[in-house]
Amino acid sequence: MSEDTKEEIYRPDLFVTDGSGTRLVGGCCKKCSYHTFPKYFACPNCFSDEIEDVLLNPIGKLHAFTIVRRSMPDYPVPYGLGLVDFPTNFPSAVRVMAQIESKDLENLQTETDMKIVIGAVRKNKDGGDIKSYKFARS
Repeated sequence: MSEDTKEEIYRPDLFVTDGSGTRLVGGCCKKCSYHTFPKYFACPNCFSDEIEDVLLNPIGKLHAFTIVRRSMPDYPVPYGLGLVDFPTNFPSAVRVMAQIESKDLENLQTETDMKIVIGAVRKNKDGGDIKSYKFARS
């Protein structure tokens, strides 16, 4: 990358990175413990507005995926796009969609353990990377 192109982070409020890795910041209802990602203003389960930030589990299971071979101009192809279920203490998991970071997209399988990583998701108008959270095999 040249000195003229700048790297950008898209929605840094949606994740945190520390020495143990990257985790998504979701919401948890204080009344019924329903989890969401991203954090909602009101709980879709009980309609309470008492929502607190919570870090989602660092490992989830790949629920479904596709390989994108044609996309918008600023999105280098091919890339994987997946739905990953992150377990919670509520009866249902939080399902999140994001790109999949993999050198071997053709051998992805559902039920694979996935973790959150930070990587380039597209290019900005100057050709620099726009980075955000992605999935990678755990």
